Amino acid sequence: MSENKQNSPDNTAQGISPQADGPSSPSRRRLTGAGLGVSAIFTLASRPVLATQCMSPSAACSGNLSQHGTPPSCLGRTPGYWKTHTSPGEWPSPYQPGTCTSACTTPQGWNNGSTAFHAVFSGSNFKVDQDSNPGTPKTSLTLQQVMVMNDSSYPGVTDPDNLGAHIVAALLNAKSGKTPSTILSESAVIGMWNEWVSTGHFQPTVGVQWNSAQIVAYLKTTMPL
Repeated sequence: MSENKQNSPDNTAQGISPQADGPSSPSRRRLTGAGLGVSAIFTLASRPVLATQCMSPSAACSGNLSQHGTPPSCLGRTPGYWKTHTSPGEWPSPYQPGTCTSACTTPQGWNNGSTAFHAVFSGSNFKVDQDSNPGTPKTSLTLQQVMVMNDSSYPGVTDPDNLGAHIVAALLNAKSGKTPSTILSESAVIGMWNEWVSTGHFQPTVGVQWNSAQIVAYLKTTMPL
């Protein structure tokens, strides 16, 4: 999937590629006090000695990577894993990938028995016209379709920084117990998306705002496998 990019001194200074906040934010939302939190995320992600060690969003903002006792571990899988492991029982109930009818590498091939994205998450992202009549209501893509799609799959439908795909993977990781609930629960994943889609950012702690690229950077630390 392609990335929406803008020049942003705030993000460049923090070591991340400049990104747009997403389709829900018409104007650029500047980060406030995010430097420490973002540094912690990238330090955590770049330290092999920590292996599967992971942190909650608020803890990641503290900059304190030390742990008391046994550090929590995340065994989350990436979107690439979940979109190819779709045999019966591989996805945690009640979420269903559906069945592929044709062209399994395209979202159009996955539309039978799949869990709709908007049965879980809010916003208008990932709603599409299913026919040539623009007057008909838009239909939600499924969780599987969001992971399989790219920015040329549907006119006007994009997934900045692959946020939607990573949110779906994080949801499945949380529901299946691969990510501990103390780190990132199912409801926390849903809340993260819903806050981003309504405000253009996610606030892991007071004074820190993560855009789509920064949310994805954090989520990747919970899915090392």
